Amino acid sequence: MKNSISSWARALTVLTLATTITACSKSSHKKRENTIKYEIRVMKPESRVYNIYIPASLHGVTEVEVYPQVSGIIREVNFKDGIKVTKGQTLFVIDQTGHKLQVQNAQANLAAAKAQMETTKLQYESNQKLAEKRIISDYVLSTSMNAYHVAQAAVQQAEAQLAMAQTNLGYCTVKSPITGIIKENGFKMGELADPAELLCKVSDNSEVEAWFSYTESQLLDMLDRYDLKPTSEGLTDIDGKTASAKMPHLQLQLKNGQMYKHEGVVTEIGGIVDRKTGTVICKVTFPNPDDELRSGLSATLVFPTKMDNVFRIPKTAAVHLQNQLLFYRVKEDGTVEGVICEAIPSNSGMNYYVKSGLKSGDEVVINGVQNLSNGVKVR
Repeated sequence: MKNSISSWARALTVLTLATTITACSKSSHKKRENTIKYEIRVMKPESRVYNIYIPASLHGVTEVEVYPQVSGIIREVNFKDGIKVTKGQTLFVIDQTGHKLQVQNAQANLAAAKAQMETTKLQYESNQKLAEKRIISDYVLSTSMNAYHVAQAAVQQAEAQLAMAQTNLGYCTVKSPITGIIKENGFKMGELADPAELLCKVSDNSEVEAWFSYTESQLLDMLDRYDLKPTSEGLTDIDGKTASAKMPHLQLQLKNGQMYKHEGVVTEIGGIVDRKTGTVICKVTFPNPDDELRSGLSATLVFPTKMDNVFRIPKTAAVHLQNQLLFYRVKEDGTVEGVICEAIPSNSGMNYYVKSGLKSGDEVVINGVQNLSNGVKVR
């Protein structure tokens, strides 16, 4: 009997404790709701400029690879890596000894061929006079005429050989094809140059192109945003304005974080999507009057994109659910409901720009969202 009374006592104690905990939990939650002052903001559509950052590689507007046209030992290197060279400036001198001998040999062959031609010419002219007097046959005249023509051809051949020898001699002096910044390929005096090996590159950096890749979807969005279509004049809108004229000017952020002082314009949008990468190459051209930019550098394009009818919401209002963003919208009865929205972070990182999921006039809780769940009353 005593044990039975004791069991009832324990059960009553547990029940009392559970009731007390539940009451305390409800009281605590209600107290927390009452103590938190939720800030609510009414959604109003805005127009915002959002910067997209795209990695890019820089290339001179004209970049020429310089190869030797003849083989030989390099006797002179007349530049230093990274300097500016002018069109026609001598860069390398390849050993000319053998080529000078070839020129002399070709000159001698040409002189001999001309002498032979003069001899056959005299013979032919003499035979013409004899043939007129019927002293020699037509066969002898024709033979002398053919010999003269063969001699003439030999002179032309010798002239061609001389021209080739002189050209090869000229190739021993390697000159810059354009004005620009030079980058050597490691050749030094005394090394063997070969037509299959690159000597140097010369890059015209008066303008610099920033090459970047756009995905297929980004390209289609851009063409739609600026109403551009392919025509015989390139990408233009219905009024004939080109992509360069319609699209915003871009900035360039260098690797040290500084912004380049000149703005660039889109000058080329590739027409073929690479099947392997699913991207298309586009180009932005920047003026480079002070040679600050060099071909081969990497940088970041700052692409301003205007967005209309977006809602600016503080970052504190967002709840992260894996790859989605949830915001709490206030209903008419003062309770909240979670709404999944499409949004992008502002460049400052302090706000989100909501593109879809909310509408004008919606009220959104912008603080204390970690304490909210569907149905919680906030006013």
